Amino acid sequence: MNIIQRNFFTLLRSGAFGSKGHIEPMSAWKWNRLYQLSLMHGVTAIVYDGISNHDDDFFMQMPNWQLANWQRATEETELNNRRIDDVTVRLIEELDRGQMRPILLKGQSAATLYDNPLHRTPGNIDIFFPYTTQARKADEWAEKNGSAPTNPSRHIMQYTWNGIEIEHHHCMQQLTNKALNARLQAITEKEIRESKPAYITIYDTRVEVLPPTLSLLHALIRITRYILNEGICMKQLIDLGIYLRKAGDKVDFVKLQTWIKKLGMQNIARLISGIMVTLFGFEEDELQFASGKPDADINSIINAMFHITDNHADSWYFTQGKNIFVRTSDSNAMIWQIKHSAKYFRYYPSETVTNFFTTFAHSISHIEE
Repeated sequence: MNIIQRNFFTLLRSGAFGSKGHIEPMSAWKWNRLYQLSLMHGVTAIVYDGISNHDDDFFMQMPNWQLANWQRATEETELNNRRIDDVTVRLIEELDRGQMRPILLKGQSAATLYDNPLHRTPGNIDIFFPYTTQARKADEWAEKNGSAPTNPSRHIMQYTWNGIEIEHHHCMQQLTNKALNARLQAITEKEIRESKPAYITIYDTRVEVLPPTLSLLHALIRITRYILNEGICMKQLIDLGIYLRKAGDKVDFVKLQTWIKKLGMQNIARLISGIMVTLFGFEEDELQFASGKPDADINSIINAMFHITDNHADSWYFTQGKNIFVRTSDSNAMIWQIKHSAKYFRYYPSETVTNFFTTFAHSISHIEE
């Protein structure tokens, strides 16, 4: 790693997990690059916590205007989290009154485990409805009370309520491989049906969340899907690390490993485990969802993470011109996706292949007749 990356991870580990390292001296330009890196990975406030933890370090020196940028970004994160917490509580209360059994996913559910929940960069509000009747009732409520609702697509209803984007999930997550997805849905439905409900508290309101073991499985799947399509996201890895350290004692790792084996995720789980060890100093006994060491050069994967461009699947669409020929809107994005899929093929081959062709089919769907 170069000096910017080393300082980035020193501060990120400190802000997220309380560890303390040594800061290396950097120019104002390099500090600005580190700031941009934290914005890109959605961990600005967490890195700022690391800066605060190292305020007595001799080399923790940056111009006042840069420090002010960190402070403003952190204050904005706190403000956004308060707004989303407020809307989350009101939304859950509305849906509970209709007996729809809303289950809060990721986002604010993960934030409650942070030392400072307001410092997790927020997104939208994701609600899962485990039963079809309740999901339809919730969608009807959204169409009546929300603004700009979309027709359920891929088992998701999107709308805006009180200025916040909301997503209703009829299906928590999907794999592109049909056989593996059928197993995932069966695991999810069985665990929701048989497990004791889990809850968190937001502003004295009890909010249902996923059972711990199922929650960790879906966190791993979320990271896996992001790796296959985009690369590595620090916010997701921080969520995973904090969950393991704060709620890992509630997880049935024997059951989790059985699920991982059923979904063919052993290699990708070992890769994620190796990344957690290398980047955040986790011990192997903290990562009981994976067995053995990854067959991978973790450093090369981490290095590639710092060379993210816009050549991703979202930029890879096909269009039809005035003649009969079809062309891609961004050939670099297409080449990037091919190379990226090949790179991670050995870690999750059954899902990587179907994921690539699903992305391809999605791109073809953008052809304008």
